Parts: sequence; C-alpha cells; structure tokens
Amino acid sequence: MPAAFLAGFFGGTHCIGMCGAIVVLFEQQPLADTGHWIRRFVYNGGRLGFYALLGAVAGAGGAVLTKFAGVNTGLLVLRLLAGLLVIAIGLNLLFNWAATRFLEQAGAVLWKRLSPLAKYVLPVSTLPRALAAGFLWGALPCGLVYSAVAMAATSGSVTAGMTVMLAFWLGTLPSLVLAGASVERLNRWKSNRVFRAFAGFVMLIIGLLALMPARMLFASA
Repeated sequence: MPAAFLAGFFGGTHCIGMCGAIVVLFEQQPLADTGHWIRRFVYNGGRLGFYALLGAVAGAGGAVLTKFAGVNTGLLVLRLLAGLLVIAIGLNLLFNWAATRFLEQAGAVLWKRLSPLAKYVLPVSTLPRALAAGFLWGALPCGLVYSAVAMAATSGSVTAGMTVMLAFWLGTLPSLVLAGASVERLNRWKSNRVFRAFAGFVMLIIGLLALMPARMLFASA
C-alpha cells in the first residue's frame, strides 16, 4: 500500500500531463452556490469511486489467479507486472519514453464505450455532475493507474484491492487538486524538468523495490 501511495504522489507530473486538460475542462464552468474547492474534491471523489471498482475487480482477479496458478506463481506474475509498469512510468518521466502507450491504447477500448456518457455530465455545473464526471474520468486510459491496478491484484482480496487503490488515489490527490486551482501552476509543474527527473528516479526505485519480492518468489519456486 505505501508503494501505491508513493507511485501516485511521485507520478503526479504524469497525472498532470495526462489529465491536465480534463481538469481545466471541469474548472471552466461556474458552479452555483458552492466553492470551487468543493467541486474539486467532489470530482476527485468520483475518480476514487472508479478506482475502488478497479481495485475490487483486480483484487478478486488476483485471488483467483493465485488460487488456480498457485500462490507463488500467481504473486510472481502480478508483482513483476506491477514493478515493470512503475519502472515504465519512471522512464517516461525521465526520458519521455511512452513505454505504457500500448496499455493506454488497450484501455481506450473501455473509454470509447464510456466517453459518450460525457455529454450527460458536461458542463460540470452541479455537484452530482461533478461526481459523475469524476467517475468517468477514472476510466481514462492511463499507464500509471494500470500499475496501481496491478499492485491491487497482488493484494489477494476485494477489500485489500480497494485499499490499494485508495492509497494510490490519495497520492495523486495533491497534484490534481492543485492543478485545478491554477492553470498557470499546472503549466509550470508540467515543464519543471528537475521535478520530472526526481519523480522519474523515485518511480524507478519504487518499481525496482516492487520487483525484489518477485525475485525472491522466483528463487523459491
């Protein structure tokens, strides 16, 4: 769970690059009788709802995989996948290497089915619309999200999978809430090479640490 939080937090620049335009779109419409900060937390709460659903499915799927493939083999595959995805995000931040693009293209299949629903929640002029828009936002194809889902799959249960995605969401929350507060700050953060390099390095370390248990499982198999 700490790894999921750190991946979300230090992957913030990746989040801003992927989702910055969506945040700006949500912020364009005035929201009657409520503050802008309330709306920001509401649409991010909708995003958490979709992440929790992904975590539940991943946790259940991981439990099934470990049951039928064997605990060691199942955890080995899932940990390898999670670690490699986090490393790929780190390489993306360091070198602009779109290593997870193929996964995002695969996720686009789901997004194409859900994106037509956006016309019912845009513009984000009420809190219920903000919540629904955030839920749809969670379905946007993203390699960083998929790395967290892979971590959730290693948790072994529905509840634990949801908890992993909660930790990941908490990690991403500061960057995306602050991005909504200032478009200028968003653009500065996206172009800050030093922070991108530092975040990419941290992501590489997280990914390598995630691979260590997988290596131990492989050695004991």
